Amino acid sequence: MRFNTDPSFVGVPALIEQHRKQIADFESWAANRQWMQFHLNHYDWWAFPISFRSSYGKRYTVYEGEIHAMNQQSEFVVRHRRGIELLALSWGWDVHHSDFIEHPDTDQAWQHWTVRLYKAAWSAQLFSHMDLFESLKTYALWLMKRGEDFSYGGHDLSWLFTGGNPPTG
Repeated sequence: MRFNTDPSFVGVPALIEQHRKQIADFESWAANRQWMQFHLNHYDWWAFPISFRSSYGKRYTVYEGEIHAMNQQSEFVVRHRRGIELLALSWGWDVHHSDFIEHPDTDQAWQHWTVRLYKAAWSAQLFSHMDLFESLKTYALWLMKRGEDFSYGGHDLSWLFTGGNPPTG
C-alpha cells in the first residue's frame, strides 16, 4: 500500500482536522445562503484530497494508505460526503438526485471552476463514494455538452469523466 512519505505532508490527523474546520465553514455558508463563499474561497486541497501533487506540492496529497486510514474514521467519511454535497448545492446541483435543485438562490449557480469539480469528483472516487462520483460525472458531462472547457493549467481534466488516461505524478 502506497503512503505519502513526503516530508511536507501534513499527516492524516492534521488533514482530518483541517477538513473538519472547512466543512464547518461550508455548513455555515449553506445555512446562511452565502453561496458565493463557496465560489470565492480556496480550500480544494484539504476539502477534497486527491492523489496528485498541487501548488502545495505533496502537503495534502493522499495515497492508498492515507485514504484507507481516513475511511476508517466514520466522522470523516460523513463530513467528506457532506462537503461534496454542499459544494454541489452551491452550483445548484443535487448529488442525491443527479439533477438541478428547484428554485436555486441567485448565487447558487455554476461558476466555471472546472478544476474544483474535478477535484471533488476525483476525491469522491478515491474515497469510494461512487454514488457521489457518478452524480458529479453526470453534471460534468452536462457542462461539457454545453461547451464548458475542462482544461486547467494546460491539463485536460475531462479524462476523469470520459474514461481517458489519468495524469501521472
